[in-house]
Amino acid sequence: MDRQWITWASQARRPVAVTGAGISVPSGLPTVSKTWRGLTLKEIFTIGFYRRDPLTFYDCYRDMLLDWREAAPNPAHQALAKSNVRIITQNMDGLHQKAGSSDVLELHGNLRELICERCHALYPSHVAEINPQPHCPTCAELLKPNIVLEGEDVRHIAVAADWVGQADLLLVIGTKLEMEPVCMLPKIAGQNGVPVIPCNKKSEVLLPELCGYLNA
Repeated sequence: MDRQWITWASQARRPVAVTGAGISVPSGLPTVSKTWRGLTLKEIFTIGFYRRDPLTFYDCYRDMLLDWREAAPNPAHQALAKSNVRIITQNMDGLHQKAGSSDVLELHGNLRELICERCHALYPSHVAEINPQPHCPTCAELLKPNIVLEGEDVRHIAVAADWVGQADLLLVIGTKLEMEPVCMLPKIAGQNGVPVIPCNKKSEVLLPELCGYLNA
């Protein structure tokens, strides 16, 4: 491991991690490049596709939900939770919470819930497993998975920027942060002179060792 990384980790008292799909790959979860019936998840998980063909969207959602339900946190998730690192995640799988992390911002929502876009009521996602197109029992609106689809605004970005502004170390794990507005987070760290440690490969191996220095 890079000795500079060790020095930064040993000195950090307010670390923040930004995580993406790569941290969950060792847990058996797919990235958006995975295909389903000839379409990539990136093509399906868009607001346009959801509005245009909710029946097919929900067919895919149910299949993916089974994978996510069976997934367990890997050593990278567990190391971050053990070290009490604040988490800003682009993932919807809830593995950080399963690992025991308490401070988690889910920028893209979560797979645990369905939401009514009219009355904003929330329902557990298993409702979609027994209904091809689940509707709100109160106002009859089609329920939508409580996730941010391509074409919608990410959530909690102002709070995420505030967390990074308070941090003294930023970990970027399993994501290249190429898209707006999350790409601004490492820029905020850089403007504050905060070191950034990227970890896009073998996070399940590197994170347990690195987080050991966070607790030193």
